[in-house]
Amino acid sequence: GVVILAGAVVPGKYVRGTPISRREVDSILPSIPSGCPILIGGWAVRIWRQEGWTPLRKNLFLSLQDTDATLENFLATGEWSHRRRTSEQWSRWAFRGASSRAVTDHPDIISPNGGPGPLTYEVELYQGCVRYKRGCKFCIEPKKGVPLWRDEEDVIAEVESAADAGIRNVRIGGATDVYTYKAEGVVDLEYPIPNPEPIAKVLHGIRDDERIEVLHVDNANPSIIAENLEPSGQITKTLVNTLTDGAVLSFGLESADPAVHDANWLNCNTEQLMTAIRHVNEHGRERGPRGLPKMLPGLNLIAGLNGETEATYQMNLKLLKSILQEGLMLRRINIRQVEGAGFQEVPKKAFSAFKKEVRATIDTPMLERLLPVGTILRNVWWESSGDRIRLPEQVENPSYRDVSRHGRPGITFGRQIGAYPILVGVPYQIPLETMSDVLVTGHGSRSVSGVELGLDTMKATEAQFNSIPGIGNKTAWALVSTRAKSLSKNRPIRSTEHLFSEAEANFPDYAREILKHPTG
Repeated sequence: GVVILAGAVVPGKYVRGTPISRREVDSILPSIPSGCPILIGGWAVRIWRQEGWTPLRKNLFLSLQDTDATLENFLATGEWSHRRRTSEQWSRWAFRGASSRAVTDHPDIISPNGGPGPLTYEVELYQGCVRYKRGCKFCIEPKKGVPLWRDEEDVIAEVESAADAGIRNVRIGGATDVYTYKAEGVVDLEYPIPNPEPIAKVLHGIRDDERIEVLHVDNANPSIIAENLEPSGQITKTLVNTLTDGAVLSFGLESADPAVHDANWLNCNTEQLMTAIRHVNEHGRERGPRGLPKMLPGLNLIAGLNGETEATYQMNLKLLKSILQEGLMLRRINIRQVEGAGFQEVPKKAFSAFKKEVRATIDTPMLERLLPVGTILRNVWWESSGDRIRLPEQVENPSYRDVSRHGRPGITFGRQIGAYPILVGVPYQIPLETMSDVLVTGHGSRSVSGVELGLDTMKATEAQFNSIPGIGNKTAWALVSTRAKSLSKNRPIRSTEHLFSEAEANFPDYAREILKHPTG
């Protein structure tokens, strides 16, 4: 049999891999023998069904609930039916999956040099949403009913098993709100009260395993934080103390328009959002050892919800400008169009203009605030060459990982390991699947440019010299030619400063930080 999992595509650039598309599934199906049972599940299947996708094939089943439970039922009975997993099944399958071939055979679990690779393992915390009675209309989670919590010990044991299999990076996901894990009053209260102890047990239990290097989380409901500041504050402090810096709490405002909020039963209003953003900034904006603020909010906006007008985009923009003007930080802003039936058509011209204005007037200055020129980012993993997207050739051809490429003209892109990593571009070639520390030299709307730290003064290429702030094309060439002449005449370059002096070039401050002479 064949199982196909079709994950949801969210806004942004997929660098290392992309969820399977409907076109790809359609191209695969004819190659599968006619008598072979096929199970297709995942978030995307619901959207495809609403769009009218009905593959004509015998013994093919589209799972609209839990694919794993549907599969087990089929293996036991030979019959297809929609199924939901039990807590016992969930824990058992998760624990076994942590050391399965899906993990141990994954190409990203080990780097080419034999060390740990960039693979991030996502562990699920709970299923469903505390707003199951009147949840956001566009979301499937409220339809699952009362949340199904996993026990703290089960989550910790799963991560321990994954670490035994070689995992070093973990994201706690599968939860609509990390603050409402085992919250109080889920059945009775509009805003359930966060329970700090269970999530603290999970976080500390994972962090106590010294093998885990990167630990991040995913979603948080800003209205829960705003309406329960005291218990939420305890959880926030635990998150800041246990997570790896660069952590992002995804806040789903979706729209700043009150009419859209009411028509779609959205989870928070702008006042609650601002309270939550201020709260997380207060506790999480201090920088950690990798160079990023320890924890910041991210913001999700959705176009095409019922009740939306072109004025909605102006309300969204006004809100974003107020966040920027108040000196607050957002790690990222995701803007996407609603998926599924029963919603409005998005006005393409107005939506496109809104996105462009956000990228130009909000994203760029926000990124400049987040990562000023001169910021040092530790452990950037180099993933693609020449383009932001890693191509199959760069995986299959070992020459892209050859050390001889280092410093040649070109461009290399990389990211730190973790959730929502910032894209870093360096204006020369670096062997892929390696790691470097980088000094930020410039900003785009969604990425930064940089240069590696620790470049060898006696080996740096013209392209590498030219990437250092304060060194232009003319100075870079002068440094390379002066170094060559000195070596040919057996006149040693005693220090980095000596090279600049011999080249009659200004020695910029950043060069002192970036370049390293072999003699120290």
